[in-house]
Amino acid sequence: MMEQGLCTLGDHVADPVTGIRTSQAERHQNIREYLQMAEPLGFDAIVVGEHHFSDFIVSVPQIFLGWMAGQTKKMRLATGVTLLPHHDAVRLAEDFATLDVVSEGRAEIWVGKGVEPKVYDYFGQRADEAADRQQEGLELLVKLWTEQDLHWQGQYRPPLAGVTLEPRTVQNPHVPIYVSCSNPASAVVPAKLGLNLVMTGLAFDLDQLQPMISTYKEEWDKAGHKHQPRITMLAHVHVGETSQEAISHLQKYQFDFQRWVFSKRFGMAPDEVQLPPRITDLGDPHCVIAVGSASQVQDKIAQLCELSECDRFVYQGDYGGQPWSVVKDSLQRYGADVLPLVKQLPVQV
Repeated sequence: MMEQGLCTLGDHVADPVTGIRTSQAERHQNIREYLQMAEPLGFDAIVVGEHHFSDFIVSVPQIFLGWMAGQTKKMRLATGVTLLPHHDAVRLAEDFATLDVVSEGRAEIWVGKGVEPKVYDYFGQRADEAADRQQEGLELLVKLWTEQDLHWQGQYRPPLAGVTLEPRTVQNPHVPIYVSCSNPASAVVPAKLGLNLVMTGLAFDLDQLQPMISTYKEEWDKAGHKHQPRITMLAHVHVGETSQEAISHLQKYQFDFQRWVFSKRFGMAPDEVQLPPRITDLGDPHCVIAVGSASQVQDKIAQLCELSECDRFVYQGDYGGQPWSVVKDSLQRYGADVLPLVKQLPVQV
């Protein structure tokens, strides 16, 4: 059965149609309501992002997830993503072990390097060290959760001498770790370490999925891991009453939002950004966004799941300043008309 998750990154931008920007308090209230809809609609996981200093107003997803642990019974609780290079792996190990305990074994940590190079300056770091910092952090997380009386020395934090992390995780051998990847080279480290993979087509064209998955699985097999790899695919989703209504709506919100995001990534003004066809050609087979009627969204998700060989699909729908009522209507249509069918999609192992 194909698992399904619901993601928010917590962006807080003005509605490009009305020019109205909600208060931060109202945006947080809408995020909480959005996440609370997940379990009744049949989702298996909720995913909350992390950003800093950039009009994404969720900076500590662990707090949201800890709150959601008390609001839900079965949901997996994941970050999408934790910016591991900015953090001490010891403190993250404590945070997520605690989340695992209070949720009775439902915590996950998704990690990534982020897409805003200037944030590294704010943390007193160098962006060109991001990959090395992340790999060191990943290796240390696993050791902290699986070993006791740990003696360790690395490059980016002080050494550890005889440390046993507490509390211990409920899940065995540890809290699941997913690593965000956007090209074949980035899939090598998680494969060698026996960690899971998460991707979004917003970061690359769909023809890059197969090379990435092939690299990941080849490196996984070379490493000789005994457990099965897990792969998650995330996409922007909007379900309308009709195809025309859905595309007409999203054209007003998707493009301005993506120009804003790309401008942060590449350090340019939003009006200088030229968006790739995978984002602008809504409704075309090469588009990475699931938009349209319920049946069209179902078909697009089936395509994304087949190409990515994933066992979990994650819906992201509350972005770009869209009116909360429209976000909620799309999510409810998805839960009623799409989610049950997507769950029946075949899973490749």
